[in-house]
Amino acid sequence: MSAAPAPAAPSDRAGGAGRGAGPWRTAALVLWPLALASLVHLVVESATGEAGDLRVLWRSAASLASGGPLYDPGHEYLYPPVSGWVLAPLGLLPFRTACAVLSALSAAAVVLAVLLLLRQVGVRLRTPAGSAVAAGTLLLLVTSRPVQGLLRLGNVDLLLLLVLAVATGALVRGRDVRAGLLLGCAVAVKPVLLPALAALVLIGRLRGAAAGAAALVALSAVGVLTVPDAAVFARDVLPLLLDGNRPELAPYDRSVDGAVAQLGLSQPLGPVLRAAVLAGGVWVARRCRHRPLAGLEALPVVLVASFAASSFAWANYGAYLLPLLVTVRRADSLVRAWPAWVGVYLATTTDAWHVQQLGQLPDAVLRALPLWGWLLVLGTCAARLARGARRAGGPPAA
Repeated sequence: MSAAPAPAAPSDRAGGAGRGAGPWRTAALVLWPLALASLVHLVVESATGEAGDLRVLWRSAASLASGGPLYDPGHEYLYPPVSGWVLAPLGLLPFRTACAVLSALSAAAVVLAVLLLLRQVGVRLRTPAGSAVAAGTLLLLVTSRPVQGLLRLGNVDLLLLLVLAVATGALVRGRDVRAGLLLGCAVAVKPVLLPALAALVLIGRLRGAAAGAAALVALSAVGVLTVPDAAVFARDVLPLLLDGNRPELAPYDRSVDGAVAQLGLSQPLGPVLRAAVLAGGVWVARRCRHRPLAGLEALPVVLVASFAASSFAWANYGAYLLPLLVTVRRADSLVRAWPAWVGVYLATTTDAWHVQQLGQLPDAVLRALPLWGWLLVLGTCAARLARGARRAGGPPAA
């Protein structure tokens, strides 16, 4: 007498019905331990490491919290006045404790940002497929250059990435004012994110942009009125940043302007290329305004274009591409093309590409890999939008 057949596995809408869910469960089983163990290791390494950026932030925040000045004579602290009060709680802690706290908060921010952004594109953690995708995304992030660099340096960008993820979620749900307020607060702490507010204008979210501008002005006023040496920011720090930061940091500049200087190109070429890159980002964002996930696409595009076109840009700013990259699961995604992911690799790889034996010029080209990656991602987005317009039978919209 033959044995009765085993009952079929229950169906799963996101992971496939029956036997289709099995591979996703296996993938999740493998990927979650790898992702979480990698993240824990990175947090421990960051909490016990040098944390060069945090040392500067902690020193200035501690000075402000004790009634002293916020800005140091060497102009290492480059954030606006109100940021001193935001960071003051860290300044009240011993430095090593502050490292541990910021590392843990940044790691939690990365996890939450991944889950929130994946949810915005329809990925649900409770399904086998969604769980595997979330774990795989987290693993890729933890092993990427931007996330590793930001955690090890002790920077606040990963916390701001979470703010960006929450803001894009608000935009997806039509809560433009809430999104604008969040972005305005983020810009008040780190003005390099100001193009995110401009992106709201480009996609027609004017109420959100107005709310963000109001939040920015209000918080900036608080900083100016309450920080004793607030004038230093406008008098010394802003001109320094507009001029390309401190000269000793030039080898780490990943902007177009930095590449022109490091490759020995004609200096007048710099402004032309910067304007072209920024114009391309604006065009892409404007073309995204009627797309269902315009916030996830336009904000990262404008941010990265502005980083490339600025007077100075860090390679770690590539972390802000994440909202755009999670849209790849959609058939109409701007990054659903292999050139975009070559660009992602170039922008996020931790591989040692510097080969000094090749000479100064080839090594300079290799050092600028993050910039080439950003440009390739932006170019792919523009090409897909232009091709979509041609298929629709009309010229690209203005």
